[in-house]
Amino acid sequence: MSYLYDTLTRYGDFYALKQGIDTNSVTKQLQPYNDKWVPYNPRKPIPRYGLSITSLDGGLSGIPDLDSVREYNIKNNLDLDETDFNTKTELWPLVEKALAPYEKFLGRTHFIKMDPLGCFPPHRDQYSRELNSFRLFIPVSGCNPPTNYFILDDKTLHFDHGRVYFLNTCKEHTTFCMGFDTLFVVANIILSEESVDAVLQNLLIS
Repeated sequence: MSYLYDTLTRYGDFYALKQGIDTNSVTKQLQPYNDKWVPYNPRKPIPRYGLSITSLDGGLSGIPDLDSVREYNIKNNLDLDETDFNTKTELWPLVEKALAPYEKFLGRTHFIKMDPLGCFPPHRDQYSRELNSFRLFIPVSGCNPPTNYFILDDKTLHFDHGRVYFLNTCKEHTTFCMGFDTLFVVANIILSEESVDAVLQNLLIS
């Protein structure tokens, strides 16, 4: 399956797709969920929080879909991966317009917000020979400097908020928040010929 991932990265490590969301509408629709945010990867004391768009059971508990899948597997002797979290929650309609071409390939997908000093330290999302998913990213608010810095392979990224992007997160990346409104969506998409075709058919610049 890795040759399929190589096909995606042939066009770049960071590029925009045609789809998008109305960020003002999404932000307003999230307001009733202000008390539903749960700590993201709660084993690490970093001020970042998540709301599940997909989960194992269709609920918003965040267990285990907002935990570190790797660490949760070790602790519970399981073998879950990003593609197992494919049951839509009630938040799916907020991003449906943006992710509709990839709907039947959805894996673990969620909103993430970060408070000041919230961060994802330098890391790689995958580091194995065979890959079974790729990442799409939707910046909702506060995702550009000086509010937030997203660095991919030593390059600071600049986003059009609401736009869907492909990100090659096999490369080292980090993001850190300096403001109060950093909010984005991370979608794991099952890697297949059909999902790769969906990306290539929806390149913003083709």
